[in-house]
Amino acid sequence: MAATHVLVALMTAAATTTSGFLVPQLAPAMHLPPLRSMAEGEGDWPSDSAEDAAPDVIDVPRVEDRESLKKELLLAVSRTARGQQLDKRPNEAVNDVARRLEAQGAPTDAQLLNGRWNLAYCSTYLFRSSPFWMAGRAACQDGEEARRYDWFCDQHRKATMVSEIGAVRQIVAPGRLVSEFETSVAAAPMRVGGSMPVTIFGSIVSSADITATTETPRGLEKTLEMADVEVKGSNIPLLRPLLDNGLKLDSRRVNDALPIDRPFPIFTTTYCDGDVRVSRDVDDNLYVYTKESDDTTLTSYDDVDADLGIPELIRGALGVMTGSLNN
Repeated sequence: MAATHVLVALMTAAATTTSGFLVPQLAPAMHLPPLRSMAEGEGDWPSDSAEDAAPDVIDVPRVEDRESLKKELLLAVSRTARGQQLDKRPNEAVNDVARRLEAQGAPTDAQLLNGRWNLAYCSTYLFRSSPFWMAGRAACQDGEEARRYDWFCDQHRKATMVSEIGAVRQIVAPGRLVSEFETSVAAAPMRVGGSMPVTIFGSIVSSADITATTETPRGLEKTLEMADVEVKGSNIPLLRPLLDNGLKLDSRRVNDALPIDRPFPIFTTTYCDGDVRVSRDVDDNLYVYTKESDDTTLTSYDDVDADLGIPELIRGALGVMTGSLNN
């Protein structure tokens, strides 16, 4: 029996190759089992499907130098005005490099996330890096409700276009995430030898508890529970004492008064080291942070006086008129 199969195998091989040229096989093609197994009686004939099955293709990420990728990412970010410019084409380069950096491995040490992080890039509106706005999105179902929330965010940004956004940062500590969003807006102009606007300044501080940190294939998911919102560092004279004495919006009380479930947004860090952090929200919006320090102390704003900047404005005007501005 074994000799017969050897003969058939030799005839098939001879039929398929003649003088180095491939010729058609006789139909139907014959698939022969290993002769040793059949000769020794070690089981049944293997099926055609088992022999013809293609091997699984494993998609292995390309290994790249992380330091070079970080430099490339920050260079791409520097061309985008934190992602807020009207021409969004440079943002495509940021997203491409960010995904390559994410492919090098998600963070596994939650301690790396602790510290002060400055927002260098955002593929959506900067204010959506705040847990307050994340909670608003988490209160909406995917689909039509999410689209309505996006529209609301569009209108909010249009309504605040006159404001100038300063530093935007996250301060991450064990069990706590705080967003500081500094902004200023020109108030009624004050004419002293020309148009010199009085500027209102304040930092919108949103705090959330981290209720869970979960390691997933995508990265470290932090589940947040919104706590409160307050304004710090306001330079408005009569309002500043009230704000410093604890005037704030308690989001949990407001939420409990509404007929909706308390939202728990998830903010995922997909890459993190001692210098750069890449994060994404539930809608896959991209956030790139650079680390300022490992310090988790909140900004005090004690150096901001509640005087609308008028004394400094007057000193500057007098300095210009007397020639002693730089003295």
